[in-house]
Parts: sequence; C-alpha cells; structure tokens
Amino acid sequence: ASFLLYACFLGSFWRKSEMVKVLARASVVLMVLGTPSLAAAVRVALPAAAAAARCGRVRAPPACAGAGEDLSSLGLTPQLEKVVRGFKSVPDQKLRYQQLLFLAQKLAPMDASLAVDANKVPGCLSTVYVHGALGDDDTINFVGESDSQLTKGIAALLINGLSGCTNEEIQAVDPSFIQAAGIAQSLTPGRNNGFLNMLKMMKGQAAKLAERDESSGGGGGAASDAMSEAAR
Repeated sequence: ASFLLYACFLGSFWRKSEMVKVLARASVVLMVLGTPSLAAAVRVALPAAAAAARCGRVRAPPACAGAGEDLSSLGLTPQLEKVVRGFKSVPDQKLRYQQLLFLAQKLAPMDASLAVDANKVPGCLSTVYVHGALGDDDTINFVGESDSQLTKGIAALLINGLSGCTNEEIQAVDPSFIQAAGIAQSLTPGRNNGFLNMLKMMKGQAAKLAERDESSGGGGGAASDAMSEAAR
C-alpha cells in the first residue's frame, strides 16, 4: 500500500484517478481471496489516493471506514461478509459498479444444459439463471449466468458469497446487506429488484435441496441429482 501511495504521489507515471480505481479493485479482490490484512492496508490507502486525485497531493490516510463495523445482525456468511466489507471500502459508486463488472468477468461459466425455465430468475430486467447443487457435506454450491454483465456481476456476488454454505446459513442472510455494502446506490430500482429475486430463488433452491436430502436420508449427492433432473 505504501508503494502504491508513493506511485500516486509520483503522478507523472500514472494518472491519480487510475490509482484510485486500482486501489479500490485491489481491496475487494484481496477480501475475496481471503487476505483481509492486505485488504485493510489497501483500504487505508484509498482515502489518501482519492484526496490526491482531487487536489494533486497525498494526505495522511485516516482510519479505514467501516473496517470494524458490526455486521452480525445481517446473518452474512463468512465469504459474503468479506465481500461486503470490501465494497464498503470503495469510495465511489462508479467504482463499485466497475467492481461488479469485474466479478462478472471472473464468474465460472454455467453448463448450457442448466439454462432452463426451472432455473430462470423471475422479475429481472435481464435473463438470469441460477442453479444450486448439494454436496456430500450438506453444503450447497451455485452456478449462474446472465446476458447482462452488470446482472451477472450481482449474481457472481451472491454465488461467491453463498456457495459452500449450508441451507441454514443461506436462509439467515438478510437481503439488506446490499445497502450496507453501498451497492444498492449504484443500481437502478429494477436491478435492485433483480437482486432480491435472485437471492429469493437461491434461498428457495437451497431449502428444496435440504428438504430432499433430509427425506432421502442424508444422501446429498442423490438430492443434487434429483434437482438436476428436475431442471432438465
């Protein structure tokens, strides 16, 4: 982070506005990759870099905003909490928007056979598919796809944040976390409704998978296969 601040100070080598974008993206990516200490260091650098972009000089960075904020009331999964804190640290709505596009680019492709009506999210401005599968350890993994990069980024945020969690953990997630992350302000009302519909569908799929697993005596793979067959 110190090196990046120094590079920002030497703005003749890199436009300061570009430095803010790099720091903002690095903060979220490091949180997603599970390196919160590095992400915190980058977030400390963000306010100073933003100040440099505005007035042409580096100021002493204040304490990281929101780093110690209690998010426990939102019922977030560990991975989703990392992502929320990463987005909270981004100082600009346009940068949050760009970060969603970045997440869309990194989302693993979904098998075309899963793009069926049973997996189609209703009430979205774009066409969105999400599919959940139950693993042997009773955790659920999601895949998804969309014809819109922004919507795909929102889906990627949810897929990354909910995959590898149990049904109970998924059901506990409060959808208002999108406001806490500062993402809702970057989206139109239609996109916000699409986010709510995506989360609702993923919760519904998780509940059905858990119910089928329980009725089949705990055979997670069997429940997952049944869900895939239903999709087809």
